[in-house]
Amino acid sequence: MLGPYRVLDLTDERCWFAGNLLAQLGADVVMVEPPGGWPRGYAHDAYNRGKRSVAAADADEVAALAAAADVVLHNDAMPFDVDLDALREANAQLITVHITPWGETGPKVGWSATDLTLFASSGQLAVTGDSDRPPVRISIPQAWLHASAQAAVAATVALEHRARSGRGQHVDLSAQQAVCETALSAILYAPAGLEEVQREAGGVRFGNLMLRTIYPCKDGYMIVTVAFGPMIGPMVQRFLSWMHSEGFCDDDMLNKDWVNFALLLQSGEESIGVIEQLMENIAAFCLTKTKAEMIERGLQDSLLVCPVNTLSDVLDSPQLAARDFWDQVDGLRLPGRFVLAKGTPLVPLSSAPEMGAHTADVTAAWNNAAADPSPTETLPADAPSDRPLAGLKVADLAWVAAAPLATKILAHWGATVVRVETQNRPCLLRGALGHRDDVPDQENAIAWHSTNANKKTISLDLSKPEAREVVRDLAAWADVVVESFTPGTMAAWGLGYDDLRELNPDLVMVSSCVMGQTGPFREFAGFGNMAASIAGFFDITGWGDRGPAGPYLAYTDYCSPRFTVCALLAALDHRRRTGEGQHLDFSQMEAAVHLLAPAIAEMQATGEMRSRRGNADDEMVPHGVYPTMGDDEWIAIAADGDESWRSLAIEMRREDLADLDSAVRRERQAELDEIVTEFTSRQNGPGLTHRLQAHGIAAHHVQNSGACLNDPQLAHRGHFQWAPHGYARRTVVDAIPYTLSAAHNGFSWAGPTYGEHAMEILEDLLGYDTDRIAELAVAEALE
Repeated sequence: MLGPYRVLDLTDERCWFAGNLLAQLGADVVMVEPPGGWPRGYAHDAYNRGKRSVAAADADEVAALAAAADVVLHNDAMPFDVDLDALREANAQLITVHITPWGETGPKVGWSATDLTLFASSGQLAVTGDSDRPPVRISIPQAWLHASAQAAVAATVALEHRARSGRGQHVDLSAQQAVCETALSAILYAPAGLEEVQREAGGVRFGNLMLRTIYPCKDGYMIVTVAFGPMIGPMVQRFLSWMHSEGFCDDDMLNKDWVNFALLLQSGEESIGVIEQLMENIAAFCLTKTKAEMIERGLQDSLLVCPVNTLSDVLDSPQLAARDFWDQVDGLRLPGRFVLAKGTPLVPLSSAPEMGAHTADVTAAWNNAAADPSPTETLPADAPSDRPLAGLKVADLAWVAAAPLATKILAHWGATVVRVETQNRPCLLRGALGHRDDVPDQENAIAWHSTNANKKTISLDLSKPEAREVVRDLAAWADVVVESFTPGTMAAWGLGYDDLRELNPDLVMVSSCVMGQTGPFREFAGFGNMAASIAGFFDITGWGDRGPAGPYLAYTDYCSPRFTVCALLAALDHRRRTGEGQHLDFSQMEAAVHLLAPAIAEMQATGEMRSRRGNADDEMVPHGVYPTMGDDEWIAIAADGDESWRSLAIEMRREDLADLDSAVRRERQAELDEIVTEFTSRQNGPGLTHRLQAHGIAAHHVQNSGACLNDPQLAHRGHFQWAPHGYARRTVVDAIPYTLSAAHNGFSWAGPTYGEHAMEILEDLLGYDTDRIAELAVAEALE
């Protein structure tokens, strides 16, 4: 899909993943290696596949290559300075993407950063782990992978802008902001007047009620979701019927109104004790089952259950095998294509290159390249030139968070996104994940406000054929249709890809779900927390002496949008050149597994499987989260080398320990953690953060929603944006983690009220007259 484009990858191990995604989409990605080359290892093997390697001794050699490049990826890793401004002056078509911990400007520019401290600064760490222990990170580092995936998105957005405007531009990307999205919706609680989310391993706390989700079973752990409402309540009822048939649930428990149970709790007609008893029953029941037995029944009856997969389970997944997901590389299975593109299939990537293996070939080919400075597509006459996706038309039939967060990116950059919803089956975001001032009105939901910002909405009763005709007309109008129903649902309504492309032959359609459109688990019922569990993230988050904690909430919902947008914009780029649309089959699980690729390679090569290990690190000691003054206040500290440790030891007034090398520090890790704890517990967290950063030590106090809202760096970057809303007046929307130098950055309105733009959509976009609209009203197709 991105075959015509040349990408110059100047990044190191932290950000190789950005180029990997673009290589999967077909770009010619050339990794530039400094004298001596980049370190080889499992990350290199996983994320430099499909790239070519060129050795460069200085900035002049880089500049010669950049003269023929379309995109440069840079994270300040090269041992010599690279002037991105000068590269763009020499090549007006060039897009430069600069990935930094905090962004290019602001009060924290120059601060040290590691995976742990980035998570601490971004809201995610504060809400992950056991309430009686320090906050805990995912044991396989993730922060720079989030930044890398966003960098790939930014590059495809800028390429789309270039195709319309004829010019390149600069991208300024903050890793801190990229990680912030993984804390949705907890990071939005403070400006909504809500209490901070309290971390709970293996569940979610609502006031005095702890809703447990993780349970031991015969051969590991399972996730069993208990929740209420018209969508989830019936699934709970079916699960209880199974338990009842095996003697783990009495008649009274079985026959309760699980659809309306939350309302009954609020009214006092039911008590928390019922839920507590139910969770005890579920715990006893799960101990009688294996993971395979639970998932088999879950697929059969559409239950909200799934296994807590280890990395070994992921490698042996029958779903991934059935979908031919793995690439065979040098005797190892590594994550393959991240989306199943029907028109332009992603091909297996070659092995990671040897240093400088392609220097002569690339130099010869790129030096003879000629750039075409003219735009290939003309913007609509009324489209603003500073909106990269102006004129793009999107019909959004997705729901909850994963796919809607992808269309949020499109809407932010100027696409016209029409969000189709139904009040008969409200989006879960309207009923859960936080309401302003804890007033549970569906128009008051903070996650809805943020996830659907800048979109237009129409409310249709899709059970009515007249409503489905409106969807067909939207598909005929649109460039893109995005949907996230259970596989087969759209086709059953006559709205499948084959149906819609008869109306619109060059349509690009994205079908997004947890497991993909095919395979034995295609009808898996679940949300992002369950996708994260089945993809391996729950087993690698927590403490080794306890059960899995899992990252906060729906982790893969926040990972997958970046992959979705990359694939979608690449498909549109391909369509612009060929006139061909296509269907993109996107699996949240498959995308998320890419974030674990080095550990999967390591497991096969060594036989050792990564699992949860608290906040320990392979290289850095000390490396942990330590208490500071106050209630549940913490600071993350990472001694990323001997000099960092020496500085920390001096600051703690323990000069006697300053000369300990990393090997000795690892042997004395427990002792050093106690020394650091004794020091930090007498300190103010934010104050200590500034103090340690001033001495070159990677540290950051653990920020919850309120601290993030008041973080001067996030404020400088405009991360929390106040947007108008028809019900809430003004509400907070979290921003995109990068800026484009030639593009507008910001949201114009928050997620709209039910049917807010119905008449505009029907009359202006679809051209319906008053008679047609009246017919829809009479048929009760409009809500």
